[in-house]
Amino acid sequence: MKEAIMTVRSHNPASAGLPDSGPLRQEVIQQMMMARTRIYQLFQQTPLEELESPLPVRVFLKREDLSPIHSYKWRGAYNAMAQLPEEAKVRGVVAASAGNHAQGVAASARRLGIIARVYMPGCAPMTKRRAVEALGGDLVEIRIVGDTYDDAASASKKDAAESGRLLVHPYDDVRVVGGQGTLADEIVTQSPGVRYDVAFLQIGGGGMAAASALWLKTVYPDIRIVGVECEGQASMGAALEAGEPVSLSTVDSFCDGTCVKRAGDIGFTLLNELLDEHLVVTREDVCHAIGYLWETKRLLPEPAGALGFAGLLRRAETEKGNKALAVITGANLDLSNLALIANQASGAGSAESQPDTEAAKGDASSQSDGEDWSAAAAC
Repeated sequence: MKEAIMTVRSHNPASAGLPDSGPLRQEVIQQMMMARTRIYQLFQQTPLEELESPLPVRVFLKREDLSPIHSYKWRGAYNAMAQLPEEAKVRGVVAASAGNHAQGVAASARRLGIIARVYMPGCAPMTKRRAVEALGGDLVEIRIVGDTYDDAASASKKDAAESGRLLVHPYDDVRVVGGQGTLADEIVTQSPGVRYDVAFLQIGGGGMAAASALWLKTVYPDIRIVGVECEGQASMGAALEAGEPVSLSTVDSFCDGTCVKRAGDIGFTLLNELLDEHLVVTREDVCHAIGYLWETKRLLPEPAGALGFAGLLRRAETEKGNKALAVITGANLDLSNLALIANQASGAGSAESQPDTEAAKGDASSQSDGEDWSAAAAC
């Protein structure tokens, strides 16, 4: 199988003529602190769990898949929409999303009584479209545009300019980014006395990864941050190499939740300074991660939701004895992809991350009478 691509970064953005991110850091942290008292009007904290497995590294999983919308995206959407002045609430909002951000906007719109128009690409799974409809009810209108998130984003920006509605951007709005960072704040408060060595954070537009990296490094100055992207959609990797966000000509939509052609400006500005390493994993790595989580914990994330953990699995032997964090960012899985994921999972994964089969199955057997992953996927 193909090898993952790892880049160890030196922290010298100033030498490249890039601006200091200090003011932006302070703004994001300020938004995060205010979000602490705001976002729990919508939903409550998600759990942090240690994974029991034969891996040589201690793994801690932030379970954003257990939120009411099965992803973390409610945090930023609500933090941004709750701050709107009354006149903006009356006009309504516009958003673009492959699915999870749209659900966050829909849930926030219903809670706050704000009308919303959401643009989604044709690649958005039906699971996510139906969830947006159910969450938003009559307050939310869905429009399907183009084949990628970027197509939907272009349509949403045009709508916002013409209608006067506020655009709730999924990752290039400091209010949204600060809201997403509350998951890292919860990690800190949920694990008193624990000093983490490394965090593997998936990157799409970069908002969640940037806010989480910022807060984790604030609390744990020695923690290493590994940004993880999937092959065929590594827009942040392209930005880091170019020294600025650039647009990819094409993107692979297998990890639909992180599928963006161009990394966000906020995410790039912060991650350019905060990332210690950048890792590009394969589709097979992601499928293996999903299969591993199913076998050991009966946890079934969507591909983007397992992306950070896929990077952790790739580095399991290297991180031997360390305490590692990963965020399960979502579980809005398109069931039509389940057979494909199961087939690729059965033959994927590096030798260092392959679980002891009997131990892994034994850990999960109490939950499902020892059902096999591939057999469950075929049902």
